[in-house]
Amino acid sequence: MSFRIEGQGAQLQVRIDDDSHTGQQVLDAVHACKSLSWWSCPSGECSKIGACESQREDHTVVLTMTPRAGETLSPVGVAECLRYVLGSADKEAPH
Repeated sequence: MSFRIEGQGAQLQVRIDDDSHTGQQVLDAVHACKSLSWWSCPSGECSKIGACESQREDHTVVLTMTPRAGETLSPVGVAECLRYVLGSADKEAPH
């Protein structure tokens, strides 16, 4: 699995190239980390996510993350969180 993160204004768009995860599975993993175990997440960035939407483009899951009011999302922090919740050792390219 590989992913890349791009900033779009205050939002981050995460493109995950992997057939084995559906958009809902990725969303569930991020929401579980955010609501249940963010204190063990290496970045804690998931606690700053206000909204996260998913869509599918061919074999790519695209997440659009919007920060909570008064917060800013870090591409590096989100990458750490995704590696934690998805169990990926792959490298990503934050932008």
